[in-house]
Amino acid sequence: MIKVGEKIEEIVKGDHEALFCLSRGVLNLSRYAREIHEAVEKKTKKQVKLPTIIMALSRLKKKIKGVTPLLKEVTIDGMTVKTPLAEVAFEKTSATTSRLPMVQKSIKPKSDEWFSFSQNSKAISVICSESRIDAVIKHMGVKPFLVLKDLTAVGLSVNARYHDKPNITFSLLHKIAEKEIPLAQIFTTRDEMMFLFETKYLSQIVAIFQQD
Repeated sequence: MIKVGEKIEEIVKGDHEALFCLSRGVLNLSRYAREIHEAVEKKTKKQVKLPTIIMALSRLKKKIKGVTPLLKEVTIDGMTVKTPLAEVAFEKTSATTSRLPMVQKSIKPKSDEWFSFSQNSKAISVICSESRIDAVIKHMGVKPFLVLKDLTAVGLSVNARYHDKPNITFSLLHKIAEKEIPLAQIFTTRDEMMFLFETKYLSQIVAIFQQD
């Protein structure tokens, strides 16, 4: 049996602005109930009266009062900064794909240097120190279609207690999104999240997480 309250909670949690306003007690329940009325009936596959939706929203409001469920408080254990970096991107072909596994061994980056690579269905991207650009291109043997310089990476170390917690990545990204800072790439490991961006945003991003 489909429960109306569960489906309404699902809708609200998919609407970040509404969820925030509801948690702070400033959401107009009657107006929002009218906005989601059709969606509620579609999800529950039955007719649902507006007072029923308003009552469900009121119960949800009490449940999450003062807390935004999607955002978690995350303590940062450490922060590392790597700069200047560059992104070198190549068209993905059989030739570039075959040369990719040996690129790190070929250029021999130092242990304290940033070096990573990734690929999708169309492109191969190498992130490295700016001083390694020519070596990467030489190893790959083809002209890149993109070279971006003056990039910086910030790595945030998080405690092991967060490993099985939901929304940790979202919560850290949200802090950057609030400042409307564009990110070039995001890398994650079990213990660290790394952001790649234009160096001009470095002071802003460091300030965000130093506040914590």
